[in-house]
Amino acid sequence: MKRIILSVFFLLTFSSLFSQVVPKKPESSEFSWRILQDAQFAYDNGDIAMAMNLSNKAKANRVAESDYEVYILDVALSPLAVRRAGDDFDSVLAVLKERDQIEAISIINRYLELYGAKFFDYSVHKMEDWVKEKRVYPEADFLIGRIYRLEGEYKTALDFYEKARLESSFLDIPDQLYDILYEMADLMKHKGKAEEYKQALLLILDKDPNYKDLVLRRAMIKIIDANKASNVDRFFDLFRVSSPKTLIALYNISVIFEEEGETENSLFTSALGSVESLSHILNSISGRDSSYEFTTLADFFKKISEYEDISMWCEQNHFWDNLIAFCKKVSARGDVVYANATLEVIAKYSNDPYARAAAKASIVQ
Repeated sequence: MKRIILSVFFLLTFSSLFSQVVPKKPESSEFSWRILQDAQFAYDNGDIAMAMNLSNKAKANRVAESDYEVYILDVALSPLAVRRAGDDFDSVLAVLKERDQIEAISIINRYLELYGAKFFDYSVHKMEDWVKEKRVYPEADFLIGRIYRLEGEYKTALDFYEKARLESSFLDIPDQLYDILYEMADLMKHKGKAEEYKQALLLILDKDPNYKDLVLRRAMIKIIDANKASNVDRFFDLFRVSSPKTLIALYNISVIFEEEGETENSLFTSALGSVESLSHILNSISGRDSSYEFTTLADFFKKISEYEDISMWCEQNHFWDNLIAFCKKVSARGDVVYANATLEVIAKYSNDPYARAAAKASIVQ
């Protein structure tokens, strides 16, 4: 009887193994990113129906790609020799190379290049678990959300934005999360939902460690409150924090904080936005002129005028507007000496005529 049971067990086991459906290897022409690229092209050209169809096809193809990659990794990582190598990527890749597991190596290396080993806690098996969950396509959901917004279906659009946000750990380009968050914020502003708009901006700033740095906040305000003209150059020389993805959010949240009477929050976000902008511009200048170093704010403004693209960036990212707003907040706080000294530098050395006029008009007599 035991032999019969064992025979049946092995028969069922082998039957299961041989009946297992091997996922089809995706064709390169049908890769989900290619399909989504076509969907974006259709969207940009106003073919909304085609954009929607291709976006949904991209999502379906992403599922098929995930199934295939899971199968390849399962087959490659299951043998005892591979399991003995442990979790470390280098050790496992060395064994896979010995066993000619070319496709598995390619999959692992691709995700290491995109996200880095730290993203997976330096564990090849955690990467495998992540790939098993990678059946979602936040980029496609984001585009679908934009399509629904274009058609006036705002609630559905927001649902897709939120889905893309929650699944942002699977973005091929992690920084695209900022595009999603800004789109959510813009939709809330468009709909006149003030509190939701504010919360969307705060979601963006949650990604900025400088915004949450209380030591940085106290240090900035301490120098401002010293109310010395000599601190103008010192302030911008002392702090270096570059996080350009959050600049627009800092500018907009500063306005909201001011409207709501949160004066210190408004001052800090304005100060941080000014410093982050300056740090970003300085990095750009240093990349072109390695000998340049920040000395004074006046000299820095003169340096900006040498580069047309940087001057345009300043305009597009509210650099001058935020800097003048920052000075006004400082002045309203009572630190008129410091505020006026900064405004005088802007009025004299900015290459933006509007900024020069606005700064001059803002000086407290």
